[in-house]
Amino acid sequence: MTQNRSSQTANRRRSAVLLGGLVGLTSLVASACFQEPPAGGGTTTSTMSSVKTLTNASFEWTFSEQTNVRSMAPGQPNYWSAGVSDSTQATYNATDGGATVLKKNAAGTYVPIGSEPAVDWAHRHHDGTGVIVTPTVGNYGQKVRFTGGTGTVNTSTGASTIQWTGTFTINFYGSYTPFWIKNPKLEINASGQGSLTALVGGIKSDQLDPSIRITLPDRTVTVASFTGVSGANSTGFTSTPTYLGTTVTLPSGYVQVAQNSGNASYWGSWPQSFVDFQIETGNGAYWYTSGGAADPKKPTAPLTVAYNIAP
Repeated sequence: MTQNRSSQTANRRRSAVLLGGLVGLTSLVASACFQEPPAGGGTTTSTMSSVKTLTNASFEWTFSEQTNVRSMAPGQPNYWSAGVSDSTQATYNATDGGATVLKKNAAGTYVPIGSEPAVDWAHRHHDGTGVIVTPTVGNYGQKVRFTGGTGTVNTSTGASTIQWTGTFTINFYGSYTPFWIKNPKLEINASGQGSLTALVGGIKSDQLDPSIRITLPDRTVTVASFTGVSGANSTGFTSTPTYLGTTVTLPSGYVQVAQNSGNASYWGSWPQSFVDFQIETGNGAYWYTSGGAADPKKPTAPLTVAYNIAP
């Protein structure tokens, strides 16, 4: 009888230990299955949901005042055209892909080149009112408009990427040293810094014999750099690419003059890789402060980007 009671007591103790173990195991499993999410776990989802698709993105740019006046060579205007130009009337085209070259007409309205007499091939030496432009007086009133760009923008941070297709040419020094810009891509980070890159190619001419023309192969170049851009809205932005205060590294024979009180308002440079390319064409000094009379016309002009954000 006593032995039976002892056996029952031992059985109850074993059951209690087993039950306690099961309860502990159940708690452990529950703890593993319902752990608190790590700190910041919702940030990634929120950030991803802020990345929106852009539609109908465009940009417009007059590039610089220097590209809208006559060159120093008599009879050689700095005129623009769409596509890759051979500096003849045959390639004086208004559109190429998403790129359209426009020029102000007599009313001061930008219209596609060649669309009316005031902006046709015969008037590339004139502004829209018929006045002949010189290196120091007047402005041709040309600009490029790219449309149909695609990309994304983070509406929380302003970071954006936009790609366009199409080509335009600035016939710099007229038929002597045209250069073209293909398929530009804009990238802006969350700090408002970024760049416009593109394939850039052109023609190098011999200064003593301009009939000698060497085609420079296309290469990826930073055409413009930006700081302080805000893209966190549904319309885009207008920003002047960096130039003022920018230094550039130059090869032997080229000099960026020192900044002083007399040139501080226009002292600077275009991006390094763009200047490097222009040095190959023979026109490098037109893209940084060299001490020449054209220095005030060299800085970058404002660039306007516009787009819609898809729902």
